[in-house]
Amino acid sequence: MELETLIYEKADRIATLTLNRPEKSNALSVKLRDELDLVLDDLDRDDDTRVLIIKANGNHFSAGYDLTEFSYLWDADSAINEVQARPHRRSPVWSRREFHLSRERWMRLFRIRQATIAVVHGHCVAGGLDLIGVCDIVFCADDALLGQPEARAMGEIHVFGMWPVHLGMRKTKEWLFTGDNMTGAEAAEFGLVNRAVPRDEVDAVAQAYANRVSHVPLDAIYSHKEVTNRWFEAQGMHTGMAAANDLDAMGIAGPGMDRFTELWREGGVKPAVLDRDKEFNTHRTYWDAYQASKES
Repeated sequence: MELETLIYEKADRIATLTLNRPEKSNALSVKLRDELDLVLDDLDRDDDTRVLIIKANGNHFSAGYDLTEFSYLWDADSAINEVQARPHRRSPVWSRREFHLSRERWMRLFRIRQATIAVVHGHCVAGGLDLIGVCDIVFCADDALLGQPEARAMGEIHVFGMWPVHLGMRKTKEWLFTGDNMTGAEAAEFGLVNRAVPRDEVDAVAQAYANRVSHVPLDAIYSHKEVTNRWFEAQGMHTGMAAANDLDAMGIAGPGMDRFTELWREGGVKPAVLDRDKEFNTHRTYWDAYQASKES
C-alpha cells in the first residue's frame, strides 16, 4: 500500500498510523482521508491486528480540516476542480449532504473492530477533534492545546468531536461558546482524553497500553467496543451529530460568516482566521482573562 500523507506500519498485533503532513500541521486533506479509508479497508481484512495507534509527525497532531480545499464554499474562484466550480456546490443543501457523508466516514473508524488509540501533542483543533473523537482511547501531552476555534464563526464539526459524549452538557457549552483551547491536562480532567502526561512520555504511555490490549482476543475487543458504544447510540448520539451537520451547513451560509468570507476573498484563509481570533488572543481562556483583571 503506497501512501503519501500517512505512514502505516504493523508489528506484534499493533498497527501504527502516523499523520505525515507536518509542513501543513497535519491538516486533514481530501487525500489524507482517502488514504485513511485504505487503511481501514486493510484493517477490516486483518484478523491478527488488535490495536491501532494514531499519532502524528511534526509539531502538531492536527490543525483541523485543510480549509484551502473548501474555499469554494466562500469563493467560487477558489475551486480546485470542476465539481467544486459548479454553482450548486455552494448551496447549503449540498454542503449539508457532504457533512453528513463526512460524519459517516469518521464513524467507520469509530466502529472498526480493533481498539483505537490517539496520541496527541501540540495543537489538536477543529477536524483534529473529529479524529480523536471517534477513537476509543486518547493519551495526550499535558501541554497540548485542544479546541474548536471555528465555533467563533464557522459552526460545528462533523462528528462534533464527540464533545457532548465526553464532556457533558455544561463543559461542552463552556468551551464551545468561546472557541478557546484547553490544555491536555485540562482535557484529561474534564474527560475529553484518558490521561495527560509530559510530552516526552506520551508515545511510550500509549505503547504500554497498546501492548497490554494486544493480548486480548480481537473478538473480545470488538465486543467491548460494541456494547459500550451501543449505550451512547441508544441515548441519541447519532441524532445529535446529525443536528451538528445540519447547523454547520446553515451556519457557513449565514450572516455570521460575512466578514470571514470578505477577508477570505481578499487574502485567503490566514487573514480571515487571524481576524476571527484577534479578540481572543490576549488570554487563552476567559478564566485567564478574569485572573489577569484581578491583578491589574
